[in-house]
Amino acid sequence: MQTRSFEKPFELVDYTQELLLVPNTFGLINELGIFRNESVAQNSITVESSEGTLGLVVDQVRGARNTVNKSDTRKLRSFPLGHYPLDDAIKPEDIQGKRAYGSPDAAETEAAVVARKLERIRRNHAITTEYARAYAITQGAAWAPNGTIAANYYSDFGITRTSVDFVLGTTTTDLTAKIEQVIATIQDNIQNGEVVNDVVILCSPTFFAKLIAHATIKEAYKYYSSTQEPLRNRLGSGLYRRFVHGGATFIEYRGSYNGAALIPAGEAYALPAGTSDMFISYYGPANRFSHVNTLGEEAYVFTFRDPKDVEIQIQSESNFIHLVRRPQAVLQLTTSN
Repeated sequence: MQTRSFEKPFELVDYTQELLLVPNTFGLINELGIFRNESVAQNSITVESSEGTLGLVVDQVRGARNTVNKSDTRKLRSFPLGHYPLDDAIKPEDIQGKRAYGSPDAAETEAAVVARKLERIRRNHAITTEYARAYAITQGAAWAPNGTIAANYYSDFGITRTSVDFVLGTTTTDLTAKIEQVIATIQDNIQNGEVVNDVVILCSPTFFAKLIAHATIKEAYKYYSSTQEPLRNRLGSGLYRRFVHGGATFIEYRGSYNGAALIPAGEAYALPAGTSDMFISYYGPANRFSHVNTLGEEAYVFTFRDPKDVEIQIQSESNFIHLVRRPQAVLQLTTSN
């Protein structure tokens, strides 16, 4: 396609499709489906935990005082939902005299500008969800960089995080034993009555590289990637290398935002998959009169045309907390060399 050059009015130049520089949108955690969405009608949630005890029923002499059953210990914990708004606006000068994207001579339209704004807002909320969920897994806390809410699941539940050193720099390390330790620790600590059938380990690129280069893993990874899964089972939303070994699924996660990796360098995080109440994303209602006491949605977008006809306002928000209900079953994996 050709169009007139305004820098050189008497020359024609080839017009090509526009180049859009869009940041990568990582969505592995959402794609894995480990978080379950739940809508609530208030701006906070209350989690009631019941800690029961089991005891053997011993024999007694007839007529003696019987063994007394113990009641469960119940605790209430409240967590606020964070408020995450994002606004934008369109003014006449954003459209007036502007050429439409991808067209040499067609004028820009209001509908196209609104659509691009809405798409960008949607992407921003999506990466926020992914980032906040990764933060909940790696930090064990609610993501609120401005400090509007505070929730640390380990201190709130009175739990110390378990960390396992894989010592990947030592060739004699028995990694199968390390993996079995991870699986056993998760199974022993999940405490929801379920049997863990799948353990997923989200790895930073450095941890994953050291893992597949280890002497006890290297051969197994070579045959795994070449004979069983030629493409290394790369998941749909990105080039995520995946490797199943010792009953655990290792996934390399390269997700980042502004240069900060979602999985810290040199670390990995092991968690149970397929559980019913391990990870839950709670969403609250919009901060609008029309949505008071209604069940929340993942995100809201509202558009308003200024009565003076000088601006179109776009307002969006998401109100959530991504809760790790059983933080004792999320393990941090490191390598000291």
